Formats: sequence, C-alpha cells, structure tokens
Amino acid sequence: MKLLKYIWILIIIYLACTARTCVEDEDAAAFREEKSVIAAKDSIRLVFTSDSVSYLSLRSYELTAAEKLIDFADYLKISADTTLDTEFRRHALEMAGSQFITKDAIMEDWYHGCPINTDKARETKGSVLALLNTDYWAMPEKIETINPLIMQNDSTYKGRLSFYQKWLSFSGYQNPANISGPLTIDFYLIKTMKYFGGQQLRVWDIYLGNIE
Repeated sequence: MKLLKYIWILIIIYLACTARTCVEDEDAAAFREEKSVIAAKDSIRLVFTSDSVSYLSLRSYELTAAEKLIDFADYLKISADTTLDTEFRRHALEMAGSQFITKDAIMEDWYHGCPINTDKARETKGSVLALLNTDYWAMPEKIETINPLIMQNDSTYKGRLSFYQKWLSFSGYQNPANISGPLTIDFYLIKTMKYFGGQQLRVWDIYLGNIE
C-alpha cells in the first residue's frame, strides 16, 4: 500500500540519518538505534490499528484502492496468458480473488465488455476458465474516486471508483480502443484480524467490491 511504502521510506531515511559514527560508543549507538526502530514500529502499528482513521489516511487508502484495481487486472492478465505455467496462472487467479470482499460474479462482470463472444462461458455457468480463454486482457484507465470513503460503522468505510477498460491483445495486434465505461466499482476499508508472526492484530485494509 502507498501509505505503508511511504512510512517505510521515512524509516529508512531516519535510520540512515541516525546511523552511528566511528567516534560514538557502539553500545550506546546500538541502544539508540534499537529504540528508534521500536518507536518506528509503534508508529506504524498506530496507523494501521487505530480505531479512527485520519482525513489524510482516508485519502491515501483511496489511492490504494486504485492500485488494488490495477493489481487485479495484472493478476487476471497472468491468469489468461496461456503461454505461462498452469499452476502459476491458477495462483494468480487466487490472488485476483483476494483483492475482493466477495468473489461472487467478479469474472463475468469484469469480462462483460471483452471484445469476444462470452456466450460459451455463460453456457458453462460462468466458468472462470472459460472466461479466461481469450486473446485479450483489460487494462483499467482513468481511475477516479467518485465517492470518497465514508464510515459505515466502527470497522468499515465505503467508497466508489470509476474507470475505463482498455482491452489489449496478447499478440499486440489489432488492439481495440476503450470499449467499456465508464464502469464503477465499490471499495471498502475494513478492519480485520491478521497474523503477524505469532501476534494477532486488527488492522485496516482495502478490498474491492461490486463492479457495475
């Protein structure tokens, strides 16, 4: 996530600026660095586990939602690429699904504007593999936040993005122009339980929702 990347960059800069010199006592310098790392970890934990979310954090999470949509498209591109190993494609498909709060009808909604006839896929009751049997992949463009994140309850915020799909051919030939859109997709900021080593924490994370 963009916010996490930003925080880690600040940590690296801080550690570089406070690195011990050859004239410092090594024990004292090591102790100071250890305290700095602990303080930085505590700051990160406060950002992702706090009960409230600041205005700036909400705006950052909205950017993260756009990144998740791009990641989802990239995972589907890998899944649809028949030149790649089957197991690798299946894993990418699982990663694509993990971006969403629910996996219901995701593929069919995404492939609705695909420049191929998807009747065969629908005849197979929306088979994911059938939907992936296409020479095209969709790249989301012009992603914008049309509804900012609004609190739904003490552990959920909801927003909405708009975007266009640009369908591209794996062969690189006869690429169509934007043929869908604008589409919209809900996204959620949800506080969920996650494991970090042996520790369990409730942290904020972004998930995608329904595509329309």
